[in-house]
Amino acid sequence: MINIIPMSEENYTQAAAIEAECFNDRPWTAKQFYEELSLDFSRTFIAYYGNQPAGFVNIWLTPPAAIINNIAVCEKYRRKGIASELIKKAVGECKQCSSLSLEVRVSNLPAITLYEKYGFSKVGERKNFYENPVENAYIMTKFMKKECAE
Repeated sequence: MINIIPMSEENYTQAAAIEAECFNDRPWTAKQFYEELSLDFSRTFIAYYGNQPAGFVNIWLTPPAAIINNIAVCEKYRRKGIASELIKKAVGECKQCSSLSLEVRVSNLPAITLYEKYGFSKVGERKNFYENPVENAYIMTKFMKKECAE
């Protein structure tokens, strides 16, 4: 069973642990996750598989646009629908926005396929965006509606 809850002062270190496990290219620290709690435009959600922290998504809502800064699922919990649930949660948080964007390694075909499944399209490329190893990133965007709701 997948349960997604907002990140809080009680669980932000779990998001940092997932980040550290999943990313070796400038992973966010626990302090950075804690600082996200004070940003009124930031939303971070942690996914639990059973009672174990399994993934998270961090979104910045800055209407009319929003961005997914980070999304990650621990390797042992992949292919269980967690990333799909996190994407759906992120999209659901963006009702006031006309677009939601993210960057993804050009070699990360499973993630690209998932994002395309939920309506994201490749709209650009950032050269040498990632450092460890050096790799380009696709900018992928989901366009949700023409104008931001007031």
